[in-house]
Amino acid sequence: MKRFMYILLLLPLLGCSDFLDEVSQDKLVPEKTDHFAALLLNEFNFDYPIFRDIDYMTDNIVEDSKALTSDKFANKTTYTWQQEIEIDEDGNEITSINRSWGRMYEDIAIANYVIELIDEAIGAPEDISYIKGEAYFVRALSYFNLLNLYGQPYNETSSGVDLGVPLRKDIGVEATYNRDTVEAGYTSIEEDLLLAIDLITNSGSEKSIWHPSVATCNLLMSRVKLYQKKWDEVIRYANEVINVKSLSKLSANSPLISESNSEVLYSYYGTSPLFRLYSSGTNLRSLSYFVNTELVNLYDDADIRKDAFFLPVSDISGNITYRTKKYELGLFSELGFANFRVAEAYLNRAEAYAQKGEYNNALNDVKTLHAYRYSNVSNIVYPSDDSEILGYVLNERRKEFCFEDHHRWFDLRRMENRPEIEHRFTLIEDDGSKLGTEIYTLLSNDINYTLPIPLDERENNPLIYNNERYVKIPVLED
Repeated sequence: MKRFMYILLLLPLLGCSDFLDEVSQDKLVPEKTDHFAALLLNEFNFDYPIFRDIDYMTDNIVEDSKALTSDKFANKTTYTWQQEIEIDEDGNEITSINRSWGRMYEDIAIANYVIELIDEAIGAPEDISYIKGEAYFVRALSYFNLLNLYGQPYNETSSGVDLGVPLRKDIGVEATYNRDTVEAGYTSIEEDLLLAIDLITNSGSEKSIWHPSVATCNLLMSRVKLYQKKWDEVIRYANEVINVKSLSKLSANSPLISESNSEVLYSYYGTSPLFRLYSSGTNLRSLSYFVNTELVNLYDDADIRKDAFFLPVSDISGNITYRTKKYELGLFSELGFANFRVAEAYLNRAEAYAQKGEYNNALNDVKTLHAYRYSNVSNIVYPSDDSEILGYVLNERRKEFCFEDHHRWFDLRRMENRPEIEHRFTLIEDDGSKLGTEIYTLLSNDINYTLPIPLDERENNPLIYNNERYVKIPVLED
């Protein structure tokens, strides 16, 4: 939390000087509500701290077996779920990995600063109320992501002792600190969201799509309850979204995420997460990793999402594989690269219904979504066996939210019956010669589903307890 410790010293550098008043020769502080709003927006929206290698750890991507080892190597530690993801097998530190911790605590520090000082700002009471509510939302979302990256997966019987992440709700500085429990983390998130809902509601303000609304807060609360398996509350908060917002028809030829689309509640993260899942070319050799065909095969020909979410690429032999459109501005999104949208409310509710044994309600929610995602729904075959419906809903989540935010990794973490994931890493020399293939496995109950605390955090705070993880040793194949 080094960036957190010095956040007060950095505040003048984090906002645009146009929004800050100079009150002395060496200090700039926000005074007006506009200043606080700009500080919060600039900090959180432009460079949202998603864990950028998140998809490499899931079952949604596979390697390009023809790509050179040197081209794939930068992502190998996450792709193969290594014990230390910031140190490669040659002993070199990878500085671009595992930066989400510091960035999220920076966002939390800004939110804490706004929450503590906004009441004294110059401006209308309704503006103060909204900005404070937005800060609570930012803090809740930041802690939710931190908890599901670095904390243990939620378990009702052990959440009171399982380690989560450190919780800070003030702007003080501490040299050392300990991790709070998972239960404390979820309690804090829920408290913040309830305050956000009240404050934004009381403000009476309608902001742009770049700011959270009451519906956005309710959708996040529905997600939070889903992860805790509180099914009735999932349904309650999903209803709050569905009752006021609607789905929209998907088109393969225009971006789903646009300012005019009423399905989009909130758009953020303006920096593209472009990595090796992206290529502007059409030749497979220009890719190091690509979309798992197992995922693509879940979509049938009438499912518009197949063409809306993916672009086909072919290798030199004419074999077709895919890259995702979701990392390319203008193809899936005209706005941000992370979004809250109404589809999640339906799928959260469908999963809760399935878990409660209300199978018809679960299927009805999926059918409602399909009416906006399929060109023709008449040939869709739905499960006739109740025991298959939960799995069907979870597959719909995978199809709908692939390559967005942290969705697939977080869904895998919370599953009771996780799939075993196998990743192959083919060793190709720079001269094109193949040395063999390494096969790595993420087990169903694998402790490597929880990320290690970042190296610099452990160095700055030696008392913090790191997460236990396995050393991953591959099976070798010629």
